[in-house]
Amino acid sequence: MFELLIVDDEKFVVDNLASTYPWEDLGITAIHTAHSAHEALQIIQFENIHIVITDIRMPGISGLELIDQIHKLSSKTKCILLSGHSDFSYAQHAVSSRAVAYLLKPVKEEELIQTVQTAIDQIETEWKEVTSHQRTLYTLSEHLPQLRSALLNDLLQGKYIPPLMLNKKLTMFNLPDQRDQLFAMMFVRMEQGFSNYDDYSRSLLEFGIVNISEEIFAEKFQLWQCKDIYDYLVFVITPKDSGFLSGSEMNEQKARKILEKLSLQLQDSVTQFLKGSVSVLISDWGSYPDQIYPFYQNSISIIRRHPENLHGFFISSKHVVPPAEFQPLRNLYEPPMLIHLLEAGRFSAVEDKFMSIIDELRTKKGYTYEYMQETALMLGSAVLQTLHKQGLLLEQFADIGILKATDHETLASIDSLEKWGTTMIDSLREHAVKETKGSHHTIIQKVQEFVHAHLDQDVSLQSLADHVYLHPAYLSKIFKLETGEGMSDYIYRLRMEKASHLLSETNEKIHEISRKSGYVNPSHFSRVFKKYFNMTPDEYRSRET
Repeated sequence: MFELLIVDDEKFVVDNLASTYPWEDLGITAIHTAHSAHEALQIIQFENIHIVITDIRMPGISGLELIDQIHKLSSKTKCILLSGHSDFSYAQHAVSSRAVAYLLKPVKEEELIQTVQTAIDQIETEWKEVTSHQRTLYTLSEHLPQLRSALLNDLLQGKYIPPLMLNKKLTMFNLPDQRDQLFAMMFVRMEQGFSNYDDYSRSLLEFGIVNISEEIFAEKFQLWQCKDIYDYLVFVITPKDSGFLSGSEMNEQKARKILEKLSLQLQDSVTQFLKGSVSVLISDWGSYPDQIYPFYQNSISIIRRHPENLHGFFISSKHVVPPAEFQPLRNLYEPPMLIHLLEAGRFSAVEDKFMSIIDELRTKKGYTYEYMQETALMLGSAVLQTLHKQGLLLEQFADIGILKATDHETLASIDSLEKWGTTMIDSLREHAVKETKGSHHTIIQKVQEFVHAHLDQDVSLQSLADHVYLHPAYLSKIFKLETGEGMSDYIYRLRMEKASHLLSETNEKIHEISRKSGYVNPSHFSRVFKKYFNMTPDEYRSRET
């Protein structure tokens, strides 16, 4: 839960603090060590360090300078200073540097434990404040435009959002709940007059277009906008007055005339103030939110019939022939798509997604073979793209049937397509699991060989991670998953086993056994040994004799 970093240029001090204190009782799950301020700063750049215990007097960068630099890198990290000298200037600097405490060596175990507990309490209090209701609301208000845009994009792409969840999000994002009310959609496409701008300049122009739109439509309409996957600005337009469209078809026609007038005004304003042209499409009136997805698909197909133009078009979808009965499978293209789930290795989600597509296929009354072909090609393409991104060749997976996507046997029925797809997904899952286990086994084997060969030296997590070219945190995680034992516990156990063997089978002196077991300081070795065996090295040797 919490990670601790101990910094001191004296190795036996670091080892004593790291090994003999009951840190796990405080919820500290990872202990890092450094023998210089420079080494400590490197660790902090890559690890999520919550608490630092550091000596003040060290060669090079002092502990006081270290905590100043730590706060620049990570303002929430708590620092505890240790010193062998009672100096008022040190204490004064510690206070100004917002250190949790300034403790004198030799520090008592209870005092240090209590100080670390105080630091943990401060961290928890600060995070409670960060996640408080008021802070959440403040953060939410700052990100409302992005959140609203993301929600609208989800609806445009056909993502299903349960009604209760949609209502909750609309309320949270300060959007009116206009369920079952009429809406129109407006699409704005920037034309060739804007083609020479870079991405940053275009984003500023898009912001300007949104502001102009809100100014023009503000009197009678509410706008909810986003930028879609085709780089169009899409607006959902709803009347501010709920009775604006009620009564008769004549009212809808009148309202549409107003929309068309305002849209033309938008085109003129963009030309006048932003020195460029836009094409604008206004859709029919539809029922919110159920018709957002079909209206969006229909409008996109209409825009495609009008190529980019220097001066811009005004496009009306009124009286457009309704889309044909044949429409793309909604579940096939609703995010997250098959390719994204496969790339993330989320095989259970891939299987659920594929089955939702199959279920939708079963509801279709026509064009079944066409739909099955589309589904098979999409899944096969997603699998092939995923393999290639991993540096794998198709010939290595000839047995999973990627190229059978258009075979008569695969497309003979929906059931046969389902069987083909699930078999391929299961095969990929099995291969991924096997590959991961094999890779992890090799890594663990290399780590264990390195530890055995260097047990009498300073075997740190960082040195092991460097040996197998992995991040220390990731190596620590997979070692625990594969062996069921933490890295530090593993090294500690091996050292104690080696020490006990030497005590039983040789006449070597305690300080020699201490060195061969990886402990430079014999006193520290004796304390660690007693903690493990509940007796001193001398007592252990006497008992064995």
